[in-house]
Amino acid sequence: MDTRPITLSDIDTTRAMRTADELQTLVQTIHGSRPDTQESNWLEWKNGLDLTKAAGKFAVAKAILGFANRSVEQAQLACEGVAYMVVGVEPGAAAGVGAVDHAELGQAIKTYVDGARWTPFYIPFEGVTVLVIVVEAPRPGDPIHTLQKTYNDGAKYNAAAGTVFHRGTAHTEPAGTGEIDMLSRRLVQGVQRPELDLEVECTAEPLTRISIEQEELEDWLRRREAYVRANSGKPPDRPAPSARRTGPAGLAGMSTFDLTGSIGALGLGNFFADHKDSEEFEKRVSDYLVKMRNRLLDNVVRNIVLDDEANTVHFVVGNKTNDPVTGVQLTVRIPKNGLLVCTSPPSVDDLPLRPRWPDPLDQMRENVYAASVRSPALDFYPHAGAVIDKGDVFEATWDVGDLRPHEEADGYTITVVTGPNAPDQLPVEMIARAMDRRGTRTKTEQLTVAPEAWTVDDFYDAEPQS
Repeated sequence: MDTRPITLSDIDTTRAMRTADELQTLVQTIHGSRPDTQESNWLEWKNGLDLTKAAGKFAVAKAILGFANRSVEQAQLACEGVAYMVVGVEPGAAAGVGAVDHAELGQAIKTYVDGARWTPFYIPFEGVTVLVIVVEAPRPGDPIHTLQKTYNDGAKYNAAAGTVFHRGTAHTEPAGTGEIDMLSRRLVQGVQRPELDLEVECTAEPLTRISIEQEELEDWLRRREAYVRANSGKPPDRPAPSARRTGPAGLAGMSTFDLTGSIGALGLGNFFADHKDSEEFEKRVSDYLVKMRNRLLDNVVRNIVLDDEANTVHFVVGNKTNDPVTGVQLTVRIPKNGLLVCTSPPSVDDLPLRPRWPDPLDQMRENVYAASVRSPALDFYPHAGAVIDKGDVFEATWDVGDLRPHEEADGYTITVVTGPNAPDQLPVEMIARAMDRRGTRTKTEQLTVAPEAWTVDDFYDAEPQS
C-alpha cells in the first residue's frame, strides 16, 4: 500500500476544485508537499495568519486582488482560471484559523476589495479548521480591481488606495506598466466583438470569350436575310391574262385569271403575288432586321447566363469554428476589363418572329395568338445578388444570413461574360463580413479565360435546315 503523502504535483489542474472533497484534497496536498514547494499563479497559502487583525485581513484582500487581476489567458492554464487563497496550512504544518464570523470576515475584506468574485469555505483538517477562499476566474470585460482602502502597518509596508495588485508566477505585487496594459486590453475585450473567422472560396471552369465583331454580326444578318427571303412563303407571280373564250352561261366572258382573282377577293387565299403584298413584305423584313440587330447580342448574353455551366463562377462561405456567426454577407469584386458580370439573366426583348409573306389569314392568326398568350412566369433566383457598377469594378453582394458552427452556404454564383479583349487571367476578390464579428475576411483568386471563343452561330443558326 502506497503511504506516500499526496502533494501538489498530484493535483488535477485541468478542472476547477469546488466541492468539499476537492477542497479537502487541496488542503491535504499543500500539507503533504515538500517545505521548499513554491506557490503558483493560481495558489497561495498562509499558515498562522490572524484574521482578526488588519494585517491578516489585508493579506487575504491582497491575494484576492492579485488573482482577480490576472490575464484571462494565463489564468486559464490551470483550474479553469479559478484561484485559491488557503489560510491555516502550509507544507508540513497546519495551524488552522481561529473562529471568524463569515459575515464579519466578508465585510472586513470588502473594505479593501470591491468587485472581485470570491467565496470562503471552512475545511476541517487534522483537528483544525482551514479557510479556503475560491477566487473566480477573470473574464474578458472585467474591470481593473484596485485597493479600496489605504493600508499601513505602521512599520515598513504601506499600500495606498487605488493600488493595482497583480499575481505573478508565485507572488502578488503592485502591477507594472505591462500588467496595466494587459488589464486595459482585458477590459476592452468585454465590449469588443471577436475577429471574423470565415472561409471563402470560388470554383470555375475556364471561361469562354464571346467574339462578335461588327463584321461577323453583319455577315450573320446577311445570311439570315437571305434565308428569310428564300422561305418567305411568297406565292408565284400573277400570270398574264389569257384570251377570252365563250363559256357556259353565268361564266361567259370570265377567264381563269378572273375566277381566281374573285376567289382571292373572297378571302380564301392569294394564289399569286401582289404588288402591295410585296411592299408590305419588304417593310416586314426591314423591321425584322432592325430588331434583330438591336436585340441579338442581348439575347446571346441572356442565353449564356441561363446556361448553368457556361462561364459560371461558384462561391462558398464556410464557418469552420465552433461558434455561430450571424448576419454574414458576401461581396465579390471583378475589375471591369472587357467583360460583363451577371447574377441573374438580364431582362431583354425577345427576338422578333421571322417575317412571312402577307396573307389574308394573318390577322386571324394574330387574333388567335393574342388570345392564347399568357403572361410569362417570372424567373426566380433566390441567390441573385445585386451587381453594381463601381466605375472600375463590378461588385456583387449577397446576404448569406446566419451560419451555424461548421456550416457552409453555397449556391452563390455569377456569370462572367468575357469579350474578345478580356485578359487571360481575371482576379476575383471575395470579401466576407458578419454582424457579430470584427473585421473582414478577404481572399483573391484568379479566373482563367480559355483561348476558344463563341460566335453568334453558337447560339442562333442564321440558316436552319428545317
